[in-house]
Amino acid sequence: MDTAVDAALDGESADVRQLRADSDDIVDVVVRAARAGDDRVRRLVGLRELVGVLRQIEPTATSGSRVIQPAYAYDPEDPGVRLTREARHRGVVTRIITRPATVRTHPLLSSIFPETLLGPCFLRSMVVDGRTALVGGPDDLEGNRTSFLTTLPEVVEGLGDLWSATVPLCRPILEPGQRPPLTERQLDVARLLCVGEKDKAIARLLRLSPRTVEREVSAILVGLGVGSRTEAVLAMRGRGVNGGGHAGA
Repeated sequence: MDTAVDAALDGESADVRQLRADSDDIVDVVVRAARAGDDRVRRLVGLRELVGVLRQIEPTATSGSRVIQPAYAYDPEDPGVRLTREARHRGVVTRIITRPATVRTHPLLSSIFPETLLGPCFLRSMVVDGRTALVGGPDDLEGNRTSFLTTLPEVVEGLGDLWSATVPLCRPILEPGQRPPLTERQLDVARLLCVGEKDKAIARLLRLSPRTVEREVSAILVGLGVGSRTEAVLAMRGRGVNGGGHAGA
């Protein structure tokens, strides 16, 4: 094993090492099944195919989704936020486990997904209604991210076991009784602010008064702990990824 990797792993508990091993085993199972031509596994190449599948399966959820996402950054054009909100209104709960560093790359996460858990995780995955799974795979030769859509029982059950083993090692993104920093309307304003829309356009698109938009933008700055709109956009875009960050990060 590489010396640097070995040194990094030396500080890990046995439980965390087991999570790594179990995550690798799940990927191995689904990759082997895909190579064997198992029709219960569909390989997805690139973000476009993955988003297309998410658009298909998320509206069909009836009970809940469990997502493990080691690296997560805010994308104002991500359709998953809208799909998750629609699912929540149907009574479907989305639970997420991500790494603690995500609070720097996705400062809106606690407002969008207030039940998020922060802890050790090493595998991109999603299980919908305990029946259908998406599993992140290795990048292809062109550098495209690959994923696998599968109903293999051993994969779905393995992800359930992985979730159960990870939860005790996590902490909630919000303290007990703590409210999400931003409301749904403020999140809508933040998304449009992030893509460069001005107050008048935001007001028109969201059917709000310009004065209301101004108040909501002020609340967003406070919620993000920044002093200007430019800093807010930088923060939402994950400025901390390359060693930056914003106040409070």
